[in-house]
Amino acid sequence: MKPQERKQRFYLWDYLWWQGEMIRIHLLRPQTRMGGCLILFGYIMALIIVPLLILSLRTFSADTKIAQLIIYCIVVLAGFSWVEWIYHRRGKTVMKHYSKRSFYPIIGILLFLIPFAIIFTMAYYFNMLFRD
Repeated sequence: MKPQERKQRFYLWDYLWWQGEMIRIHLLRPQTRMGGCLILFGYIMALIIVPLLILSLRTFSADTKIAQLIIYCIVVLAGFSWVEWIYHRRGKTVMKHYSKRSFYPIIGILLFLIPFAIIFTMAYYFNMLFRD
């Protein structure tokens, strides 16, 4: 079987990326930096990176907190670059796959806001939980 004939799978993160790209195309100027990678990485931040950051800052000593923040900054920059690299290669296929679907701007905006709500909620509850 030729590589072009291989059946590709599409996942939830492809849909999130598509929603971000459709927001950029329909609601914003096409030159805007906000797009699918930003929405997808927002979910990665809200569900993986921020909880690890909050827990690690709470459990380690004050001497290592600056080093940890520097490491997490590098992880964030590398992670966002990695998502951009993946969808630079995969973006056309995802856009073609979802081209027949309807885009509802309110769903796209809600999907954009959900990671922020998750991060703020976690920050509030971790602050309440770990208050000294």
